[in-house]
Amino acid sequence: MQQINETIEYLKNISHEKIIDIFIAVGIIIFFCFFSSIISYLIIKLFMRKEKNKEIIKSNAFYMPIKVLFILMGLHLGVYILDLPPNIMIIWEKIVRITIICMIAKGIINLANPKSALVQKLMKKDMTNQEKTMQRFGGRILKWIVYIIAGVFILKEFDYDISGLMAGLGIASAIVALAAQDIVKSLISGMSIITEKPFLVGDWIEVGNIAGTVIDISIRTTKIKTNDNTIVSIENGVITSSSIINWARIETRRYEFNLKLPLETNSDIIENIISRIRFTLQNIDTVQTDTINVYFNTIMSDGINIIGYLYTSIVDYAEYLEFRQEVNSAILKILESENIKLAYPGENVHIIQSN
Repeated sequence: MQQINETIEYLKNISHEKIIDIFIAVGIIIFFCFFSSIISYLIIKLFMRKEKNKEIIKSNAFYMPIKVLFILMGLHLGVYILDLPPNIMIIWEKIVRITIICMIAKGIINLANPKSALVQKLMKKDMTNQEKTMQRFGGRILKWIVYIIAGVFILKEFDYDISGLMAGLGIASAIVALAAQDIVKSLISGMSIITEKPFLVGDWIEVGNIAGTVIDISIRTTKIKTNDNTIVSIENGVITSSSIINWARIETRRYEFNLKLPLETNSDIIENIISRIRFTLQNIDTVQTDTINVYFNTIMSDGINIIGYLYTSIVDYAEYLEFRQEVNSAILKILESENIKLAYPGENVHIIQSN
């Protein structure tokens, strides 16, 4: 209220000299706003001469913070010229310091962003998924550290007693711990995933009934893109307490089939079919030939079973589906050339007519 009254008194007592000061202040502010982009560009260019003009404006971490700070400098000079009441100046100086803290924090956070020019230059072209995952996770950790430090400095500007605040947090820690057990569990699980590396970004995994490609691992959750292009976010605590199948880590995939031929199929034809299937599979490059197994398995009431299995070096799921299609088509062509149709489950129904 005191600041408002002082502001009203200040406006009432504006003299001709004060009006001139106001015009000067406005002119300074306009000047700094107009040249903020140019000055920011020149400052960055001074330290990074090899960086291109477009990269400075679009992706440099400190371009926007320096621009805002330059505008803030103009505002501060303009306010200083106006010679405002002391209480108003105290508030204004707090605003200036808080803005400076926020802009420095913003610059550091932008610097750690994976899309920033510095990070892009530091990234290797042949960077592994493990290195990319660690980089993203480290960037998030740095971001939270910067937020916390900036928050502490801002609280100090509002004259909060940090030691008293920490003591208060100590008293309330038991309540917070009980309320945030799941969050803490997810945070610890996130650290466990990053250190133990059961999977990385880009891996195809199965967690429970959810399967898909890992697109992001954060401190609290892991995002998976499923086959139908939906994004599923799973808490890290749920993942570490579940069984994880990482299909990207497997070296081979198993393919198996079960053919049911009609009971009336000739034994010579059965042997010929088995021989041709083995020969066909041996001539597929991605099949590990020493793992090919095709056998006449059982004779059942509704047909004759031929089973087979093998291992392929294809581990990518989409490529594996194409491989299955190739093998299935080859087997069907063999059966068609032998004029054999697969049997299907059926029952014999006997109708008894009574005289």
